[in-house]
Amino acid sequence: MIAVWLALAMLAVPLQARLSERAADESETFLVRGSESAEAKQIINERFRRGNETAAVIAYFREGGITADDGRRADADALALCRSGAIPNLTMVATPYQRACGETDPLDMSPGGSLLTSPDNSVILGTVLMTDDSTPAIEQAVAAIREVVPPAAGDESGLRAFVTGRAGFEADRSAAVKGINETLLTVTVVMLLLLLLATYRSPLVALVPLTVVALAYLVSAGLAYGLVAVGLTEVSGQTTAILIVLMFGAGTDYCLLIVARFRDELRRARDVEEAMVAAAQRTAPAIFSAGAIVVGAMLVLAIADFNATREMGPILALGVAIMVCAGLTLLPAVLTALGRRAFWPAIPRREPESARTVTFWGRVAGLVHARPGVIAAAVTALLAAGALANIGGRPALDFSESFREAPDSVRGQQVIRDHFIPGRAAPLRIVVADEASGKVQSALTEGTHTPVADMHAVARSVAADGGFLDAEAQGQRRSATNLLIFDADLRMDPFSERATDTVPALREIADRAADGRTVLIGGTVAENYDARQALWRDTRLIVPVSLALILLVLTLLLRAVVMPLYVIATVILSFGFALGVSSLIFTHILGQPASDPSLPLYAFIFLVALGVDYNVFLLSRISELRRQHETRRAVTEALERTGGVITSAGLVLAATFATLMAVPMEALFQIGFVVTLGLLADTFLVRALLVPAIAVTLGERNWWPSRQTATPG
Repeated sequence: MIAVWLALAMLAVPLQARLSERAADESETFLVRGSESAEAKQIINERFRRGNETAAVIAYFREGGITADDGRRADADALALCRSGAIPNLTMVATPYQRACGETDPLDMSPGGSLLTSPDNSVILGTVLMTDDSTPAIEQAVAAIREVVPPAAGDESGLRAFVTGRAGFEADRSAAVKGINETLLTVTVVMLLLLLLATYRSPLVALVPLTVVALAYLVSAGLAYGLVAVGLTEVSGQTTAILIVLMFGAGTDYCLLIVARFRDELRRARDVEEAMVAAAQRTAPAIFSAGAIVVGAMLVLAIADFNATREMGPILALGVAIMVCAGLTLLPAVLTALGRRAFWPAIPRREPESARTVTFWGRVAGLVHARPGVIAAAVTALLAAGALANIGGRPALDFSESFREAPDSVRGQQVIRDHFIPGRAAPLRIVVADEASGKVQSALTEGTHTPVADMHAVARSVAADGGFLDAEAQGQRRSATNLLIFDADLRMDPFSERATDTVPALREIADRAADGRTVLIGGTVAENYDARQALWRDTRLIVPVSLALILLVLTLLLRAVVMPLYVIATVILSFGFALGVSSLIFTHILGQPASDPSLPLYAFIFLVALGVDYNVFLLSRISELRRQHETRRAVTEALERTGGVITSAGLVLAATFATLMAVPMEALFQIGFVVTLGLLADTFLVRALLVPAIAVTLGERNWWPSRQTATPG
């Protein structure tokens, strides 16, 4: 068994590297399938020879006004970029004074002159257009531009330059998560090693779970690349980062359950193999059920419309499934081969049952048994009070708040916002199709063309009613078929929540002005709106489906209905507590009242699925002990026997998700913080106190409708 896993891991090593390469391209990750903005982007890419360009905007800034020398420097930079050959698929470089390179297109009315010079003459804009919008190509282009233009801090003359626009934003976001996998892997392994050493005081048994998880991760990454390569799913850097955290966190927990039970069995059995068989038989149902819950919850993500959520589901589910297989096959094989030596220097010896002493968790179990009603009421009140902080909600993060520290592109956007029409850095893309059916694709096959002036009138009407600048002044292009595209600038920061909120009104205006034609509004602002709406829709769908799936697995595991219902209710309560308390901390301590729109969904999935895991470990032990004792005694004895290992597992998983807080992206920081807090609350309040207290209070009613009675021991 060990040889098989080693061989699979070695074969997967090069595939894991390829998976990371594929994850680097996130050009489609944050779109919404079937959305208007995604359709507009597809139409532009497919039907316009020059419509699918990605723009990098260079903002040259000088306090007191741009000089003639500054203008010459901008022109020289533009020529240098044209001649460098470092920008993939370069189509144009222009300044307010010249087009340094690029094809002449009679339908291309690229901005120039006053449109690229601020009214106060303190900022001029250069534009670099390229047709390759893949993340690696954008990174290469932006890096080449930043090597040529003056630094953001200013050159010796005081001229400053910021590289912003869509290309600048994408490059800075990619740079913020570059190396995230290596960082997370290093931090996670170090934290887990320290926790395992503190728990078992044995270097070997601390290394064994990490080795097993590492091999499982390599195999999972290789198989995930296979799914991506054949087109069954896509992958992003966000997905590979969470895959590491999830596998090392949950995987180590599964391993800890077997290791702890193996150590207990070694104190009862003479033979190592006999001890491992007993440990595996008694822990396998709990591990399999816990893994099934997480796999099922991750697969539910595949029904999402938001690409970043949907593509995450199959890959995370695959990783957990492989981890369960490794935990039930590879780990027992390694522990059996090592035998008692695995626990050196604290080698477990056979000891009589009467040798057991009162432990901390024994005292906790006694308290729960003595005061179940008081404990249940107190913990419920505490969790409910924290959950009340969610009332009122929180605004969504805008782009400038997405980074822990503002990069070059954000500062450039702020300069443009202060000195130009703010929407200049991220224009809306308006697609006008001359057809009356409302289906853009039908226009692509039409052989007749309405006079282009009539279609221009549609765009002008949208621009005037919607509060844009003159849409025609921002550039127009017509395809070989009866389609036109226009760029239009909003009179507000395009990355603000206010701008996002205007999109539905603008689309209504477009429909009224279309006069039977189809008008699609795309671009970054529209994509942000569609993503936010999709996340809300996905949450309303995924949450109930996930809860129903978890309830089904728990019902089958326990062959009861009452206990699964209140277990799920307690985990939801801890989720609300984590989200509410985190909101207070973000707002009043960290000074960040806004949150990423994806936070509630991702926090729910991870907290509920993983939080139920610990309850599965406890409840399976209660079910096992109920064969010998009545329910109340089975609960307290299970809590005493599993308290240490399950608490260690909770700390391990919380520590792994805490590593996300080291990432300079606000969204991942918030996910890491909320999930870490929720796991700690679930470990020390829900699983250790609330669930056992409710179980003791209900007694035999926990198992309704089952009529099985305990055999007194």
